Amino acid sequence: MSEQLSYAVVDQGSTATKAALCDLSGRVYRRSEEATPTQVREGRIEVDAEAIAESVDRLLTPLLHEEPVGGIGMTCQRSTCLIWDRQSGHAMTPALSWQDTSQIERVDRLAAHAKDVARISGLRLSPHYAAVKLAALLEEIPDGARRAAAGELAAGTLDAFLMARLTGEPATEPGHAGRTLLYNLDRGIWDPHLCDLFGVPVQALPLLRPSAGDWGSYQGIPVCAGAGDQQAALLGHGGWREGVVAVHFGTGAFVLAATGVRVRRHERLLSAAVASTSTGRRFQLEGSINSAGSAVDWARKLTGEDLDRWTTRELTPEELPWVVPAFAGLGAPWWQPRTRASIHNLTTATGRSDLVGGVLVGIAMRVVDNLEAIADAGELPSIVRVSGKLMRLRGLVGLIANLSGLPVEVARNEEVGLVGICRLAATGLSGEEQRLDRSPPSGWRCDPKWSDERRIELRGRWRDLMRQITNARS
Repeated sequence: MSEQLSYAVVDQGSTATKAALCDLSGRVYRRSEEATPTQVREGRIEVDAEAIAESVDRLLTPLLHEEPVGGIGMTCQRSTCLIWDRQSGHAMTPALSWQDTSQIERVDRLAAHAKDVARISGLRLSPHYAAVKLAALLEEIPDGARRAAAGELAAGTLDAFLMARLTGEPATEPGHAGRTLLYNLDRGIWDPHLCDLFGVPVQALPLLRPSAGDWGSYQGIPVCAGAGDQQAALLGHGGWREGVVAVHFGTGAFVLAATGVRVRRHERLLSAAVASTSTGRRFQLEGSINSAGSAVDWARKLTGEDLDRWTTRELTPEELPWVVPAFAGLGAPWWQPRTRASIHNLTTATGRSDLVGGVLVGIAMRVVDNLEAIADAGELPSIVRVSGKLMRLRGLVGLIANLSGLPVEVARNEEVGLVGICRLAATGLSGEEQRLDRSPPSGWRCDPKWSDERRIELRGRWRDLMRQITNARS
């Protein structure tokens, strides 16, 4: 297969839907995007799924007529979910965002089942994931439970809805299925016990497909890959291969460790499938930071600060406030969904622009929290790879290197997820998996410069702060 064959790839994220042509060398071109329509209504964070489906069509269609396209791949935000009519394909409800925590009381009522849920699904029992939201949405539809059990309604993550609109059949893959709390990670099936526990009939769930393979076609072009947005980023970093550790920045930040063909578990991290092909599945450990890019956007809006000022500016934690960026709860490895953002170490010398720096300090600390948990799980990285919207901030990257004591390599292309889904689409078309092992072209590398004493002292102060915060809310 030619290395220059183009693929049309879609990345549907929390803030925007993007589409581009991509080739296996990692070149991304003919790129366009539209904002994701999101609103906060009655305490819920809702996404307009119909508007997103229309944007995918608008962005994808022109690419298919630019030049010969080998296939189509789509990556999507993972835990965002909705109910739709299986026959017509039209949404019956808004999609509830992965950031939405409106079902936290439903989660509380299921607390006695938390260990079972973690053992079967690889996830924590959390309001961020889809099952509790799908159950709530079904209750809002007249006769919803009966219609779902009869297969008239489809219930699933946003990718399955979009795939239904592209190919005519609701389908998902292990990376997305794993964000529902309904997927048996060891067996690779929808789990009947979990479906009963959460009240989501298995008959309503989408078909499970390999991530790379035959999904159908759209406008005569084969659709040959689907993956979660973070899984696609890990694949873009070469994460089909065990031992790759990557940090990908978007609305949140996710610390991802490829564990190869083994399911690895750790009580403070998530276990999930990266992707699957005809030969089987590969897995990952994951630490989630629910607010990263969104926390920076908040600080910029509040202060009017130009983020370009922080592109090369060094971060000195001793001279900055520390912001715990828990705007959507505190994720891994602390798992406190009710914790909210807080600011610490304010002095009379703290200025308005320092707030942005304090958010970046908090993000770096949270990344290192998860790198340490991954090391504790036995996946000790020798290097950390970074991509996403905050990767150009050299001070942030340098602080991650200094606080972790690990070298950090920054990808040349910010959107490695597009590269990852392109390579997965090529695999789906040809069946050849060797391209999935490739690392992306490197932009630059940052080695740690601090003494062990400084690193240990600052990390100790941060852990003390986190213990105070989490104990106060436990």
